[in-house]
Amino acid sequence: MSYNTKKIINPELDEGKEQRSGLVIYQKIRDLTSYLYITFVKYPKSEKFSLVSDYKRTLFDFIGLIITAQKKYYKKTTLQDADVKLETLRIFNDLSYDLHCIDIKKYENISKMLDEIGRLLGGWIKKQKEKPT
Repeated sequence: MSYNTKKIINPELDEGKEQRSGLVIYQKIRDLTSYLYITFVKYPKSEKFSLVSDYKRTLFDFIGLIITAQKKYYKKTTLQDADVKLETLRIFNDLSYDLHCIDIKKYENISKMLDEIGRLLGGWIKKQKEKPT
């Protein structure tokens, strides 16, 4: 008789989750993602498969770059790529407002979240530039 000895991982105890949650920027990105998903529901149907799809793809690319930067030894270029994605997210926010997909309150809330993430990312980039190679 053989037993399956595969270890079941409890996500609450996952060491990777504990490591990621240590980054303040990671929590801010999670907050932004949750807020955006609530906001995306209210977008017009005509924009859900174009603007929203591109917005989500950029958001997930940004998250991937932050996770990659956390795990890499040389972070500088990855963080610069993340900064470009963050700027793209800002453009999507502006476009969403210009196309009347979101109201001024949502636009301001998302802008504040993006600015806060930008400050954290900028500090991280600055720290890497000061680091001797």
